[in-house]
Amino acid sequence: MAEELNNQPLGPRFKITKNRVGGEAQKAASEPKTLGEFAPEKVIYVEIDDEITNVFDHINRAREKKIALVIPRRANLLQSIVNLKILKKKFMEIGKEIIIVTTDTIGLQLAEKAGIPAVEKLFERNVIKKTADRISQVRNERPTRFKDKKVSICEVIRQEKPDIITSLVNKLKEKMKRKKQEANRTRLVLIAPNKQALFTLILVSVLLLLAIAYIALPGATVYLTPKSGILDPSFNVSFLDYGMNRSVVDESDELGYIVVGSYRVQPPAFTKKINYGSTGKISKGQRASGFLTVTNLSTNPWDLAATTRFQTDDGLIFRTPIAVRVPPAGPSGPGKLNVAVTADEFDSNNQVIGTRGNIGPSKFSLPGLKNSENQKKLYAENTSPMTGGTTETIKMAVKDDIEAAKAQLKRDIIKGAPDELKRYLEQQNLINKTNLSLLTDTHVLKLSEPTFTVQENLTGQAVDQFEVSATYTAQSLSFDREKLVNALKERLVTRVDPDKKIIRISDDDISFKYLDEDANAGKVRFTVVMRAIQVYELDPERENGQRFIKKIADHILGMRIEDAITYLQQQTDEIARVDIKTWPMWAPTIPNIADNIKFEIVEEPALQ
Repeated sequence: MAEELNNQPLGPRFKITKNRVGGEAQKAASEPKTLGEFAPEKVIYVEIDDEITNVFDHINRAREKKIALVIPRRANLLQSIVNLKILKKKFMEIGKEIIIVTTDTIGLQLAEKAGIPAVEKLFERNVIKKTADRISQVRNERPTRFKDKKVSICEVIRQEKPDIITSLVNKLKEKMKRKKQEANRTRLVLIAPNKQALFTLILVSVLLLLAIAYIALPGATVYLTPKSGILDPSFNVSFLDYGMNRSVVDESDELGYIVVGSYRVQPPAFTKKINYGSTGKISKGQRASGFLTVTNLSTNPWDLAATTRFQTDDGLIFRTPIAVRVPPAGPSGPGKLNVAVTADEFDSNNQVIGTRGNIGPSKFSLPGLKNSENQKKLYAENTSPMTGGTTETIKMAVKDDIEAAKAQLKRDIIKGAPDELKRYLEQQNLINKTNLSLLTDTHVLKLSEPTFTVQENLTGQAVDQFEVSATYTAQSLSFDREKLVNALKERLVTRVDPDKKIIRISDDDISFKYLDEDANAGKVRFTVVMRAIQVYELDPERENGQRFIKKIADHILGMRIEDAITYLQQQTDEIARVDIKTWPMWAPTIPNIADNIKFEIVEEPALQ
């Protein structure tokens, strides 16, 4: 650790100049180097084992700009020119000046090569001699006005004496301070090779400790996810009319079966309306017309009645207004006849023809001919386009529309009646401050036959859509759902497998299956299923878990990790997933000591 010396009396400053007397210059070169004109503001003492980082920290913390480093012989700092060059670069970066004071000959040479001023002594000793040399120089020079203050011998002696005394006192203080520090602490100075040996020793010790831990303290944690399953036992539940069976319902806790009071829900009549679109059509447009050439390939004439149909491949129908006879085929070729035709109002798909009848040359068949061979012998085609067709359609209500609207409205009533009853029951719950639920099974939910209301004389009217309304009544039974759930839970826990436990009960997942009804006794029976999720009991704190954990622990002792996982995954009845982590992490096997194996139960994320 470097020691700092502040506020030292550093003595007078002298500038080392070249002596013009030849003998004096050679003599001055043989004298030890001193500080010259460099006046340090602070002195830092460097110890023999101080590293460059410690020295630079002291320089950097110092507020003074000019600093003298007093370095002993064979100090680490003077053993490498690289250290000195780094030091010079660092103090130049922070804008400080330093000078090295040392008696180490090699250190002085390295400092000079690194470009750092270096001297052998901290304080000036030859003040009188140098003053005499200065006077001699003045005599040999041409007379000039001497600007410096004249110094007498007495003044020089008086000035030198305090400096010598101060230097001796400071040295004595420094020596006492070092002895005190050495008495208070014992320092171990390590050179580079010893530090490497220490690092090697530490590394070997760590490796040895890990080897011991690997042999003596292996451990493993086995993470088990128990297999889950659905528990859905069924229970027979009797819903008794509370007004007729009050005493039985109130004493149902003492019975061996589940009894729940029921309350009739019978709101006023409901009315439902729908708008139904008319499917009938009235065509107000013009029909296309033109001429067809009828071709007869048979050897007999072919008589066609009035309004005979001629039809295209896409279903457009044209008719001839009068009866015609198509001549037979002869030596000159097939018999042909041109006939005038007019398009029908609707095509074969009951769609308005209108402008679609304005077709170009096309081939027509006669669908009235039942024999397919006859259809090949007699056909027609137009060589010029059909023209004149326009489209203007008006929708019209027909009888089938009214019947279809009533059927749809009845389906909507059957589908929506449970929701209508639920809304009514919710209103009654708010009014009566109850919490009843509705039984929506079709056997207890009873609907009257709807009474329909339709506009009079609707058939044949030109309307796009029309309204149909229906009035009906609906009734069902309600019950206290909380009481039913509690009764089911009490019996559900008795159905759990001995080696399993319930982790969740689905209160909302309850299904009802109708059994029978006794209207006179006000009794309806259902088979009710309430679902729960159960898992195998693997908790080591429980008896079943202890037994299972001991079984698998005894089996996997000393087993390889891969083999242990394979074995545990084969326990498909109890385990859904398994994971094993060992310590040390690279250990390939399960510990041979059962106490070093820890089991943790991990529940399924969806079940937590």
